[in-house]
Amino acid sequence: MLSLGSENAGFHAWTEDEVACFEARWKVGTRERLALDLMLYTGLRRGDVVRLGRPHVRNGEFTIRTEKTGITVTAPILPVLAKSIAATETGDLTFLATARGTPFAKESFGNWFRKVCTTAGVPGSGHGLRKAGARRAAEDGATESQLNALFGWADGSRESAVYTRTANRAKLARQARKIPAPQTPVRDEAEIHEILQGVAKRVVGPAGLEPATRPL
Repeated sequence: MLSLGSENAGFHAWTEDEVACFEARWKVGTRERLALDLMLYTGLRRGDVVRLGRPHVRNGEFTIRTEKTGITVTAPILPVLAKSIAATETGDLTFLATARGTPFAKESFGNWFRKVCTTAGVPGSGHGLRKAGARRAAEDGATESQLNALFGWADGSRESAVYTRTANRAKLARQARKIPAPQTPVRDEAEIHEILQGVAKRVVGPAGLEPATRPL
């Protein structure tokens, strides 16, 4: 599994085991699971995730102007995310809503989600899911330009370069593991005997030229 990009590098990127642990605790249809699915499968920051809703969706895609950079992101609603949205009670304007049915504020959502992660026994954060999503996309072959478009990074972003470069290195390493190690050919007894005879001749020398023995 490849390492992280540098964006907010202090945040722990979720591992696949941690994602699976969270999913086992919070099933599809819960607000907690929808929060994870939205962050993992859109790649949006928490400030954008809490604003995302049906008004942003058209023809199976969402379009949103990101809060931090002002870049407009358009990306597909993946089938796994569509299933999670359909199974969950959502807000009127936003997919995620508080217990009172009102949209989350960015800060309160972050606090709530940390508690949800603790309940699931994982050390994750919302931004760590963004990193996990970028890692998955890079490992699936996304180019730097595609990562920039999906995650709202500027063209020439150092972030996308880190993910694609590390993914390529991981791919090369996995391919190298599959190359069989060179095998030493097994020699038969006749060939071994012939080699030993040659060694003996080089050590003893031609007949009649044996070294003189010392007198006792």
